[in-house]
Amino acid sequence: MSAATTLNEPFNNLEKLPHSPCVTLYHRNGRVGCGTLEREVMTGRLLHWSAVVSNGANESNAQSSLPPYVAVLDEADYTTQTIEMLQTFSSNFVAGDEYGPVTDGGGPLRGVLVLSTDPSNVDGVTFPSPEPLTPQGDGTPMENLSVGSSYEWNVNNNGDGLTFTDMSGVPTVYVADSQTAAYLRNVASEQANSISSDLNAAVFPSVLSEFNYYMGPSETTDGTKVTSQQCLEWKDLDGSWSPKCLPLGGNSIWAVAGTPVPLGYTDDENANDNNQDRPTVILSASIDSTSMFHELSPGANAAASNILSLLLAAELLGSSIKDEVLDQLYSRITFAFFQGESHGFIGSRLFVKDVIGGFECQAGNEGIPSVLKRKDEASTVRACLNPLRTDLTFQNLGDIRGMIAVDQVGNLGGGKNLYVQGGTENGFDAFLSEVILELSANGEYTAQASSASNNNEDGTASLPPSPVSSLVKLSESSAGGVVLTGYDDAFVANSLYHSHLDSVSMRQSIDKDAIAASATLLARSAVAAAYQNENNEVDAATAAAYALDLLPNAVSSSSTTFENIYNCLFSDGNCDAFVKYASVESANDAIRTGLNLGIGQPLGKPPNFYVSVYNHENGQGFVAASGFKYGAMDSSAEDKEDYVKDYGDNENDVFLLRPSLLEMSLNGMLNDFLGRGSLLDSNDGTAPDLVDCSSSNDCSSVSYCSSSDSSELAAISTCAGGKCICGSRAHYHPAVDEAISPAANEAPGWFTIDENDQGVSAMITEPFWSSFVGVRAYNDAGKGVGIYASISGALFTSICIFVVYRLKKGLVKEKVY
Repeated sequence: MSAATTLNEPFNNLEKLPHSPCVTLYHRNGRVGCGTLEREVMTGRLLHWSAVVSNGANESNAQSSLPPYVAVLDEADYTTQTIEMLQTFSSNFVAGDEYGPVTDGGGPLRGVLVLSTDPSNVDGVTFPSPEPLTPQGDGTPMENLSVGSSYEWNVNNNGDGLTFTDMSGVPTVYVADSQTAAYLRNVASEQANSISSDLNAAVFPSVLSEFNYYMGPSETTDGTKVTSQQCLEWKDLDGSWSPKCLPLGGNSIWAVAGTPVPLGYTDDENANDNNQDRPTVILSASIDSTSMFHELSPGANAAASNILSLLLAAELLGSSIKDEVLDQLYSRITFAFFQGESHGFIGSRLFVKDVIGGFECQAGNEGIPSVLKRKDEASTVRACLNPLRTDLTFQNLGDIRGMIAVDQVGNLGGGKNLYVQGGTENGFDAFLSEVILELSANGEYTAQASSASNNNEDGTASLPPSPVSSLVKLSESSAGGVVLTGYDDAFVANSLYHSHLDSVSMRQSIDKDAIAASATLLARSAVAAAYQNENNEVDAATAAAYALDLLPNAVSSSSTTFENIYNCLFSDGNCDAFVKYASVESANDAIRTGLNLGIGQPLGKPPNFYVSVYNHENGQGFVAASGFKYGAMDSSAEDKEDYVKDYGDNENDVFLLRPSLLEMSLNGMLNDFLGRGSLLDSNDGTAPDLVDCSSSNDCSSVSYCSSSDSSELAAISTCAGGKCICGSRAHYHPAVDEAISPAANEAPGWFTIDENDQGVSAMITEPFWSSFVGVRAYNDAGKGVGIYASISGALFTSICIFVVYRLKKGLVKEKVY
């Protein structure tokens, strides 16, 4: 396709215009995002958006109707201000019927095409973040979940809140291909020039774009706003329950360093204490991102840098410190990778709520075997039918003493300074901050205390969006933590926060050495934090020295492990390394359950860190009992159907889970990295050569696990990433909004609002898509051409009939017919 093509040349119809859509999301109080007004398509001619705005400024152009148009704009111009200008002008008119009947009653603005910027014309161009100045804070559905919700973390990125704008009636897509974008840009500009100051001029011929993107209504027939609750509980006219959306969600992954956490139920009175009664220090990261175009959520700095840093910290810890040394620390070290954090801290809130809030299983906290036929095996985890949890091991973690989160450490704005957010008060939070500062004092990359102001009513410091916010809020500030970041009092300028351009193949620049330095600092800080005793009698310098003694080596950005994982997270999400780890996890699960569900949603190339909808194909755990599948199960319910049998009636009853490729890979890598600690020699730190494997069946005869002096669980060999390691340390935990629960005795994908809902969560859902959605562009010569052609055809046919008639008469006369 030639980028120089103009209206003077034939237009190459794009029946299926390559694009990524802006979609609708419902939340607790309404909706945000894009979509057509009704199920009918919305069609208009392509016009550069500036032509519409300039015409709109001239009041003499005001008319009762205008020919429908589609505004074409560059991605740098895709802002709240631009959309508001377009909507305001359009609201003064009704759409004409030049391109077909308009039944929705909307204005002439029929859609928006956002084009990738011309690569040769980016000097001086700024690309704003679509998030508001207060990300997940004031004015968003998540404002009750943040610590310091009014703080403007996104001020350096011109955050304007487009993410949370309701653009119902303005279907919008992004065209990434540079040649296609240039082609459409030229067409829109030429058509805009042809109309000059009159938007009614030159209606035909025109190049049109047609949007088929119905994402559900904004209001019901009685004028009530449609919310996530209404969408989930939707009933058809006949009264039958027919949900129209799914919650966002997936799975978080957590794992412990040292001896695996006991799997059995340990205490009827306090199910959150394990048999060692050890508190835990959590190292955490968000593993998702978002953007205006969910299919393009590369999250290089917002997600991938966090994941890589925390994984490498786990690898450093597991390869350097023997389990028995970690077991002697006062606190246990737990790594947690939380899913769905970009949409209201979905993963961290449910995890923290379950751990510190006293999870209550309807049938008793002791749970039931997750695989009935393996109920007597030591490696079988416990599960709960309602609310459904496929793994109850989190009950044995102990109290959460504190948390260190990591955020956006891949882009330091060209500098070499990391920052510690929080920890300004006395107590364990302050100790965490002091330890990090102490450990970074002599490094090439140094950490400093953030200069973010303490503007909360209680005088505490505001925290950037991170899992630490969940701990502070749900513990009512009795527990907290700090965030290690790549920014000081605001996100780094041009960090492309939650932008579709946050990609190394687009506009993002990533500092690999900064990620490696962050990983080293996280690992050492975790050891120092766990070293602190019950009465907080160890000073930061002593704890830091202890950690440095155990972890003298640093993570290198040139190591094979770094490079392999970097490629997976930043370039090719379906890389061989991820597929290998996920394939082994899938094989292990198939052996354990007797069913092979395969690998879940791929990460993509380039990677896409959007959290996805939540159903049994995309991370929702479910139970298979007596031949039926349930999202949750309550066989004691009075209104249950006859086919709902008790769990255990069939020997093949089992809990099942199909995590995404990313989630399965993280689970496998944590088992691999942290499983090495039980194999290290106490004297020289060496480990035996590990046996190759493709599943846990290949590890049944390894000798180095059976000779381990660690716990029974550590002596059970398993396969992780193609190597036999000792003991499984990683676990999945559901990541779904705390107010949304799987419906009991219904198939997976059916949800209800929890009866104990406190009304604070965002409750984000995504409506079902039609299989026919899409956008096309084509040339329309107008009705007049068709009428002229029809008349000409009829006239020509009449002439032909007359000529044939006269010819026939002549032939008859000459007796040759």
